[in-house]
Amino acid sequence: MNILSGKHPARQLTLLFLGTFCVFLALLSFIPLLPPIAAELNISRSNLGWVAGIFMICMAFFQIPFGMMSDRLGRKPMIIGGIFIFSSGLFVTSFAYSFLSLLGARAISGIGAAIFFSTSFTMIGDIYELKERGRAMGIIAIAVGLGTISGYIAGGTLGGEYGWRVVFKALSLIVFLVCAVFFLLEETAPKYRESTHFLKLMSLSLNLFKIRTIVYVTFIAMFCNMASIGATYVLPFFAQDQGISTSTTGLLFVPFAAVSSISASGCGKCSDTIGRKKPLVAVTLVAAVALLLFCRMPVDPLSIALNFALVGLCFSPVVTLTSTILVDEVVRTDSSILGTTMSTFNMIRWLGAALGPVIAGVMLDQYGARASLLVLALLVTAAFVLAVGLREKWE
Repeated sequence: MNILSGKHPARQLTLLFLGTFCVFLALLSFIPLLPPIAAELNISRSNLGWVAGIFMICMAFFQIPFGMMSDRLGRKPMIIGGIFIFSSGLFVTSFAYSFLSLLGARAISGIGAAIFFSTSFTMIGDIYELKERGRAMGIIAIAVGLGTISGYIAGGTLGGEYGWRVVFKALSLIVFLVCAVFFLLEETAPKYRESTHFLKLMSLSLNLFKIRTIVYVTFIAMFCNMASIGATYVLPFFAQDQGISTSTTGLLFVPFAAVSSISASGCGKCSDTIGRKKPLVAVTLVAAVALLLFCRMPVDPLSIALNFALVGLCFSPVVTLTSTILVDEVVRTDSSILGTTMSTFNMIRWLGAALGPVIAGVMLDQYGARASLLVLALLVTAAFVLAVGLREKWE
């Protein structure tokens, strides 16, 4: 049963699923195209790192202002605007002619993605009740996984056949069409006081971060994002240090994305029955052990792929569960500031994602891949300890 009468939760969720899939499809297709882009535009590896990182930086720092705007102006215009800006960034990317123009195009896409993601998770909180919310979040996580896998495949195959500029032009057209479809969305934001100032919204939202549960899930999400994104940065170096080819290394990510997506859906649905804490404790424990096993595991591709797949448990499942716990807490307190609070949470989570490769890279240069993965394992272990300490309110 949906919270807001007269709405169509299945249609709303389907549209959000479609948007999430397309954003991740376009986002991850960029990764296989990095070498030809760097070669054509004569961009150094260090500058290429900024091109990859600017997206996450924009994702982090633009969460709060647009989350606040969704509480004041509504969810629907923000989602449509976010998708439109994201597709515009893709289109500009296809015409990039230098490092700075490419950097600017990726920044535009990052801003659009920040608007979309901060608002789409909030819309799910608007629509679904406590014991249906986890399943809905899990369905969105499936879209993340499918978009991730499709992005890797599309970027590599279509880019190799038609060139990277054609790929981004096609993706911008697809996402723009999705933007048009989003006019079918219904507004879900609860009634708010027109006189509420942006600073007041921010103050009310920050007060919620005094709640122990919200503080814990924010740090859990941040630590796990640091570890999962950091591990994806280290894995190619770990694999190739063991003599595994570049083409085979690319395949190692597929089980990771598949397990992350499928388990997120399962955890979300399960959490609606048994609560959020138990599955959160389980996935953080397994992911921490998997990262620790890299220190002593065999070096054949199959073993690495299977073990790295378990690391995927600290990505989408953790995002699903922690986001749902956050929404549960905010809706109990004041649903009119859900967008602002979710965006603050997402900002911290994405800052963790941006810091993960930095920390992992420093350790990689100084001590090697195994030591780097060990540090990332300790981050997930800290998340596990926090998950054990959660005080869950289950009604």
